[in-house]
Amino acid sequence: MKSRAVTKMQAIIIAVIIVVVIIAGGVYYFYQTQKGAKEKVVIGYVDAFTGVFAPGPETWGTIWMEILIDEYNKAGGLYVPEYGKKLPIEFIKYDSKSDTETLIRLTEKCMSEDMVDLMFAPWGTSQNFAVLPLYEKYGYPLIAHAMGSGQVVDLILSGGTKWVFPVLCQPPFVAKYVADFLVWANASRIGIIGISDLHGIEFTGRLASELAQRGITPVVGPELYPLTVTDLSPLIRKLKEANVDALWASTYPADGTLLIRQCMELSYVPRIMFMGPGSQYPAIMVPAFGVKAMTGIMEYHGFEVDYKSSTKLLELAEKYKAKVGYYPGANTIAAYVCHQVLFKAVEKYGLDRVKIRDAFLAGETFDTVVGPAKFDTSNVYLDAPGAGYICQWQGEEILKVVWPLNRATAQWIPKTSW
Repeated sequence: MKSRAVTKMQAIIIAVIIVVVIIAGGVYYFYQTQKGAKEKVVIGYVDAFTGVFAPGPETWGTIWMEILIDEYNKAGGLYVPEYGKKLPIEFIKYDSKSDTETLIRLTEKCMSEDMVDLMFAPWGTSQNFAVLPLYEKYGYPLIAHAMGSGQVVDLILSGGTKWVFPVLCQPPFVAKYVADFLVWANASRIGIIGISDLHGIEFTGRLASELAQRGITPVVGPELYPLTVTDLSPLIRKLKEANVDALWASTYPADGTLLIRQCMELSYVPRIMFMGPGSQYPAIMVPAFGVKAMTGIMEYHGFEVDYKSSTKLLELAEKYKAKVGYYPGANTIAAYVCHQVLFKAVEKYGLDRVKIRDAFLAGETFDTVVGPAKFDTSNVYLDAPGAGYICQWQGEEILKVVWPLNRATAQWIPKTSW
């Protein structure tokens, strides 16, 4: 009886083992089948393709994204290690119509319904803040290629978010290197002006604070004006009467073109002239003023490149020009490079977004068209040896990098005329 009982027990154990093996095998087979069934890498992108914000995404990022994806797809796709092969990239785009609620709704649709593998972030600081909670909730790296805010720097450094990775230089860092430049260039009388939105408030405020720490007081400003401004002549007269020789203007394209036009009308020519986003766009500035008038003007937002500094960069600039009719803005290449970094991370870590995020947080470097790039977690921006901090118009459509000196492609020149 005892022998028979043991035999029955053995039979039960064997049966259980067989069932477990069958279940495990089924799960493994299902998993392998599912892996094998994946035919593409899907990227979601929600941005303002119509409405008031539309010029931003179009001239800044969308063209570069399409160029990068096209390059990968022509080469067979993006290599994904867990599948052991290249997969074609599908680019799903939704139009937010420059409406924040629509942006949020469609971003969540990409993540929760379409279940895209990766996301490309929208253009603009306020738009990035609007979708940040969703990137945190669903676990997508928010590679903020067009965002500038000291608030996001504080949030990141305090550990309030671990999914946001700004690409451009942020206000605290910008203020430091611009102050360094102003001291180096012997700026004697400084004026600070800008639009009264988050961008203008933060950048003008940070620069004034940085200068104060160095014992420097602007003779004018910070003075802010509304985005809808139609006349800057009173402010320009004030700058001229104060003999401001170094002007910082946190501008966008509309007020920036107004500032230039009225400076020309009033014959005000500051020796040092910084302007904000849009001032580095040939597609906007060349038709409006021509290259000669723009000569001497600088843009401060960082990740600036001289497209003539390498064969590959010039090749990319020509691709961009073929689509737009003008060469790209000096730092718009950031929208290409940051996603090149993302794709390089996928090639190493697969579509595991946590691993990708952790690699970025650890400051891992990835080869790009501007050299080994990494997210600088101290100054909170994407750093690469081939990208400088300040660019300048110097008599041609392709701008030069003038700061820092160890990354400059040309010497800085003072602005002498319009």
